[in-house]
Amino acid sequence: MNQSLGLVSLLVRDYDEALTFFVDKLGFVVVEDTLVPEQDKRWVVIKP
Repeated sequence: MNQSLGLVSLLVRDYDEALTFFVDKLGFVVVEDTLVPEQDKRWVVIKP
């Protein structure tokens, strides 16, 4: 039986620092980067 991982959520201290690491160092691609002002939060989705 083959198994695969479909989605992983990570909590990070600093989104810009995390994006620099995942995008610039690991080569991931930003799919979505949206500010949610009602919650004062940011929603970021990346993919390998």
